[in-house]
Amino acid sequence: MRNAIQALIVLLILLSCGGMFTLAVAKVREAANRSQCVNNLKQLGMAIENYQGTYAKFPKAAEENPKLPPEKRLSWCVAVWPYMESSPIYSKMDHKKGWDAEENRFAALTVLRPYQCPSYPERPPASTLIPIDYIGITGIGVDAIELPLEDTRAGFFGYDRALTKADLKCGGSETTMIVETSQASGAWTAAGSPTSRGLLPEGSPYFGSEGQFGGNHPRGANCVLADGSVRFIEKSIDSRVWEAMATLGGKGNQE
Repeated sequence: MRNAIQALIVLLILLSCGGMFTLAVAKVREAANRSQCVNNLKQLGMAIENYQGTYAKFPKAAEENPKLPPEKRLSWCVAVWPYMESSPIYSKMDHKKGWDAEENRFAALTVLRPYQCPSYPERPPASTLIPIDYIGITGIGVDAIELPLEDTRAGFFGYDRALTKADLKCGGSETTMIVETSQASGAWTAAGSPTSRGLLPEGSPYFGSEGQFGGNHPRGANCVLADGSVRFIEKSIDSRVWEAMATLGGKGNQE
């Protein structure tokens, strides 16, 4: 009887130690993933800054192509890729045609690691298209991407907004440029909702596994501000503060 009890105690101790070890491994893995995610976003911030240094303006939500509707054009992710890595993808693409043209299909099917959060939830892919896990912020509302520069709901990315540093009325450190999401969809090459979105006050929660943003890391999401810095936004942030950060004038959804 005593031997049986001792054996049971040893077993419980081993199970406890095994559980603690598994938890420790998970924490280490998440710390490494979050670090890689931050590094990805730092690269994106630097790429956009270098783009701005070249053209004296920030990239638009879509490459300029008046022959195509905005949602058919190539995205800002394509425009900044040459500043991310030296690869032939950008030069091989036909920038006179849409993201879904046959000549550009290869790019939409190409995985770009700097555009992927390593903590993105594992789930069956919705399509063969490769999405980006980092979304450009357009402001407040589903139509924010189409708003003129002077609109109080307008954010960093827009189809026709030629944004300069002077337009960052609250300063780059208070203006959100890019946020990670676990609701990635479409192709990283496509302009529109696959790569740029506005905050939807009447939609799902702003952060979390079922939210508009975040869901890859516990407690919140990594984001890039317009000065190129990376910040972790707690999901407990006041919605009015987050909305203000999503607009150029810091007025959020207020009229």
